[in-house]
Amino acid sequence: MKLLSICLSFIDNEAEHHKFEKLYWKYKNLLYYCAGKRLDDEKLVEDAVSNAFLYVAQNMQMIGDVESTRTRNLLAMIADRAAINLYKKQQREYSRTVSVEEVTDMAQKSNMELAYQTKEAMKQLPEEYQQVMILRYAEGYTNREIALILDYTVAKVDKMMSRARKQLAGLLEEA
Repeated sequence: MKLLSICLSFIDNEAEHHKFEKLYWKYKNLLYYCAGKRLDDEKLVEDAVSNAFLYVAQNMQMIGDVESTRTRNLLAMIADRAAINLYKKQQREYSRTVSVEEVTDMAQKSNMELAYQTKEAMKQLPEEYQQVMILRYAEGYTNREIALILDYTVAKVDKMMSRARKQLAGLLEEA
């Protein structure tokens, strides 16, 4: 009920108030179902449904007839998108890339020991990751220059660097 009140506060027109209330009560369970297919956590499902209804309240001009199949499909798509966005946000928080500086701080070991561990961990990386890491950090090339040297796209080098740093961080944490 609180969500309904909040959403209605975004709507100025009395006719659209009634239209939104009708939408809310008619499609609330559908939105929960659509978000629940993407998300396992009940709280995240509730957040996704809330985000979806807030989006609809702010964009009532895109809603036609409440009873139409088009409206039903649109609301299902909005709920699905809201769930996907929350899922992606959650994944970004869990798989945050660790920078070289953070690895150094986490290790809190002497420079010699850290250098030895880094060298040993680097040996465990795939050869192409070793290559881009050496070109970047030992030779001082930029990602653009590395892309030219290896005949890769800059995006590929960026992705390889990100994955290499992440794997290296994981290997150093295990050490």
